[in-house]
Amino acid sequence: MSTAHQLDQTYAALAEATARVGEAKAPLFLATLSLALLSRQTDATQALALIAQAERLAAT
Repeated sequence: MSTAHQLDQTYAALAEATARVGEAKAPLFLATLSLALLSRQTDATQALALIAQAERLAAT
């Protein structure tokens, strides 16, 4: 399976899960998922870079 296909599949699963939890609980769901994924980073530098990237993308 290609990386692009895996990314598409993952994005679709995220969108579907966000819809299932509903708009009211989406921020909690996304925060919980974000913390779980960030905890898998090998060092804080990588995690901080991802946070900065997400903030830049959200601000545009």
